[in-house]
Parts: sequence; C-alpha cells; structure tokens
Amino acid sequence: MMRALFRRIVAGPARTIGWLQIKQNATSIRELAAAIKAGPQPDPRLLPIVANRRIDPERMAAALGVSVAEVEHRLMLRRRRTARAVYLYLSAAAAFLLVWLYEVITVPETYSGWLYVAGLLAVCAAFALSALYNALVNWQIRTRRLGTFGEFLATEESWWPS
Repeated sequence: MMRALFRRIVAGPARTIGWLQIKQNATSIRELAAAIKAGPQPDPRLLPIVANRRIDPERMAAALGVSVAEVEHRLMLRRRRTARAVYLYLSAAAAFLLVWLYEVITVPETYSGWLYVAGLLAVCAAFALSALYNALVNWQIRTRRLGTFGEFLATEESWWPS
C-alpha cells in the first residue's frame, strides 16, 4: 500500500520532466557531435557522377535515370543561367557602386550617413562575389571538371562566362 502511494506521488512529477524526450535529444546531440567531429564528407550524390573531379555525363545520366542528351541539355541550360546571372550581378554591383559614389559625395559628415555608405559598399561586394561564384560554376560546366576556386583564378582561359 505504502509503495503504491509512493509511486503515485513520485510518478506525476517524473512524467512532467519528460525523461524519454531528454534521452532522445541526448542521442541526437551525440550523433550531431560525431558528425561534426568527422568533418566535411563528400556529397554522396556526386560520388557516382564525378570521377577524378571530372563531370561525366554518362555516369550522371545513369545516376539520374535520364538520357545523356537530357543531361547535356540540363548542363547547357545551367551554363546559360550562370552566364546570365554573372552579367546581372555585375550590373547590380556597378549600379550600387555608382549609388555608393553618389552617397560618398553628397552625404554629410555624420555617423549614420557613413554607416549607410558602408552598407551600400557591402551590398556592392555581395553582388560582385555572387557574380564571381556564378562565373566559377560556368567555368566548371564549360571545362567539365570540378576545379577549385584557386584553379579557376589561375586558369589561362577567360573566366568570362559563355
């Protein structure tokens, strides 16, 4: 009798703590910590597609379950999109640079005014970096290899998208 009463008194507050959820969350945290310790892993979706950092349309078609012509068509469309993105981002960067120059000339010497000018320059830099990233992707599709950013900058070819 006393034991049953004790269980009833202790069980109510113990259920409100949610021991099962705490155990599940602790397991999730251990798994995430193990993944972080393991470091970055290659993308498993790219392993059957890329051999020696080369883009292989035949393997890509087999992995995606489409024809090689469809893969070539998708690569061509992606190349066009990245070329268009480079030009749009560079145009936006140039426009924000002109706005930035105008603001530098016309803004009075106040703290908030200079913060606004610095913000415009940051937006300009973001557009320029986005253009550079899309140029890298375009170059990778054009050369059919997953070259690094350093290889992209050191290449003898033009990095302008085509």
